[in-house]
Amino acid sequence: MLIEGARVFDGTGAKARVAKVLVRDGRIVAIGPDVEAPTDVERVDGRGKTLIPGLFDLHTHTRSPAYQAPEDLPKAWAGYLLNGVTTINDFSVSGEMIAPIRALVEKPGGFWAPHLNQAIRFGVPGGHGTEYGWGSFFTMQTTTARAAHFLMPRALSYDPDLIKVFADGWRYGRDPDVMSMNEHTLSAIVKDAHAAGKPVITHTVTLEGAKVAAAAGVDAVGHGVGDALIDDELIKLMRRKGTAYIATLVVYEPQQERVLSAAELDGLDAGERADEVNRRGGPIREYDTKRWKIMRENIGRLKKANIPIGIGSDAGIGGVYHGHGAVREIWWLAQLGLSPAEALVAATKTSAEIIDKDGDRGTIEPGKRADLVLVDGSPDKDIDDIWKVARVWQDGREVPLAELRAMRDRPETSAMPVEPMTGPVLSQAREDGRTDLDTLPVATTDPGIDHSHLIAVDKPGGKPVFLAAQMGASPRPYVQWVLPLTRGPINVADASGFTGVELIVRGEGDYRMVIESYGLDGSEWFAAPFAPKEEAHAIRLPFERFRSRSKEAVLDLKQLRALRVHLAGKTGETASLEVDTIRFYRD
Repeated sequence: MLIEGARVFDGTGAKARVAKVLVRDGRIVAIGPDVEAPTDVERVDGRGKTLIPGLFDLHTHTRSPAYQAPEDLPKAWAGYLLNGVTTINDFSVSGEMIAPIRALVEKPGGFWAPHLNQAIRFGVPGGHGTEYGWGSFFTMQTTTARAAHFLMPRALSYDPDLIKVFADGWRYGRDPDVMSMNEHTLSAIVKDAHAAGKPVITHTVTLEGAKVAAAAGVDAVGHGVGDALIDDELIKLMRRKGTAYIATLVVYEPQQERVLSAAELDGLDAGERADEVNRRGGPIREYDTKRWKIMRENIGRLKKANIPIGIGSDAGIGGVYHGHGAVREIWWLAQLGLSPAEALVAATKTSAEIIDKDGDRGTIEPGKRADLVLVDGSPDKDIDDIWKVARVWQDGREVPLAELRAMRDRPETSAMPVEPMTGPVLSQAREDGRTDLDTLPVATTDPGIDHSHLIAVDKPGGKPVFLAAQMGASPRPYVQWVLPLTRGPINVADASGFTGVELIVRGEGDYRMVIESYGLDGSEWFAAPFAPKEEAHAIRLPFERFRSRSKEAVLDLKQLRALRVHLAGKTGETASLEVDTIRFYRD
């Protein structure tokens, strides 16, 4: 492929120039005014346009849609490519999700997606990232260097692309602080991660927390300092340690008063546009105004000090839409002291240097990946042109933008690969703590720092799993033992050939079996009650007995994700359950 006639902004910091760019086998081969190419090469007319490197977003949550809607990974990925974002960091996955997500995008005929850097998450008990009840399997928890060294091999066994650490417990000025990670523990995580070639990015939102993170040697302080103005001590630490900064401005921008341009609105899907309208108006809290002022001023201080600034949006959090958030972050940097060209370098070369251990992307240079974006106009001069994406290439393959836009705009949830169920889910046949489906059972609880606790004791030798629960101090405490039906769970399970779910259990209390379904919000999942006895016995729950709180929800037995054993109780209560077998049965 030969792109000719375009202004080439190569991301190195050099001024744009009209040049030809030759791409072969997914790599940039040559750049210049007189590049020779085969006579039969595909030619792309770039006249009137600017060719820039693919953009980055170093802070995303792709499993969250940014407004009230079910998870839809293919639509989230499409949002990035439609906006010219070809590489992202995803902080919304657990270790069990990494391999199946890679398979979705890397196998022949897989989904279109930006290059995905998937992170394993670390935090401290009682800290941010642990308060949603998702369990220690989702955010590994440690308070000491010794425990960090113990946990890191487990984290690295999933081959993550990077490590995300929730190191700072400040709650943005709106809630009481939670626990923070000390430098000794964070340094241990950094040491083990770097030894394995994995970068470390922190959730850091305070000046003192940023000093701890920089002293520990993290690759980037993420989320932006919002409690105080950055001082010389932090700048010196960041210079000495080579620590970069990811501001994440757009998640803090007061959404009640922001006005998106016509080009921005045109790039959103119908659900995002409706959500944007609903966010307008309403009061802006004083601490939001104060934090927003501090964060904007800190950009100028960092630029003056020549601290590397990368692009991260926190996309997936309310009002920060996938793909759009990264481009708006670039736009904001150009309003806060960076020139449009400098903002583009932050979104390409600088962001690539923060996380790209191979050094193979982020600029338009020979040998680099052909991740390229052709933009109408001159975004290096007028940053508003950054919204005018005309064509996108990833590894030299042109992204079918019209096809992705149509897919993203469809109301139905994207179809995921289906795995047929054979019957057994848990039969004690394995000695490694995994289910018969080769999935990892996990514990989840009610949200909150004072959440409930669930311990699952899986003894070898085919013995039942023993569940012990302690109800916490939240208003409605509960625990759930989750049995994924596919790895992650990411793919969906088909149990349509069965009548219901059978359990062999022993215990006391009032339980529910909850069916986690793809395409439904958690509040819409179907559940059926069951009451175990003192002696182990079989309980059959036909699917027709399962009910949802939503009158519109439909139980699609071809779209299952997990079975959840749910126990609710009062604060301080304890409960136990022995589980011998769980399976799908037929009459």
